[in-house]
Amino acid sequence: GSGEGQGQILQRFPEKDWEDNPFPQGIELFCQPSGWQLCPERNPPTFFVAVLTDINSERHYCACLTFWEPAEPTQEAVCTEDATEREEDVDEGGPAQLSPATPGPPGQLFAPKTLVLVSRLDHAEVFRNSLGLIYTIHVEGLNVGLENVIGNLLT
Repeated sequence: GSGEGQGQILQRFPEKDWEDNPFPQGIELFCQPSGWQLCPERNPPTFFVAVLTDINSERHYCACLTFWEPAEPTQEAVCTEDATEREEDVDEGGPAQLSPATPGPPGQLFAPKTLVLVSRLDHAEVFRNSLGLIYTIHVEGLNVGLENVIGNLLT
């Protein structure tokens, strides 16, 4: 079709909305502004922080860390974004390149996966470090419950 897929929320903490801090609707669209497209190479992880303002004019800081994993063979979209465009965005508040792109086996496509942290506090470096820790646990396949990691980060 259009070469674009749709994002979906795979897991969230807390699982239910807090009365004073509801889950941002449509976050799966917001956290991947270029669209959910497959790429022929494993792109480097990127990080950015954006500010969402709710109906009460309260700010919510959304930190997003996107990384790439091998795609299911049934997915069909292809990434058209140029890697040099991503590198040009490395300004404060723009995506930050964390490691170089890695080519995959011929015919292998990679899908974006994004970790998102939403907070009322503006602490971009803490967000980057927290998401980096969760990313490392995921990539290294460490046998640690994410509930425990997130609980420890919050305390």
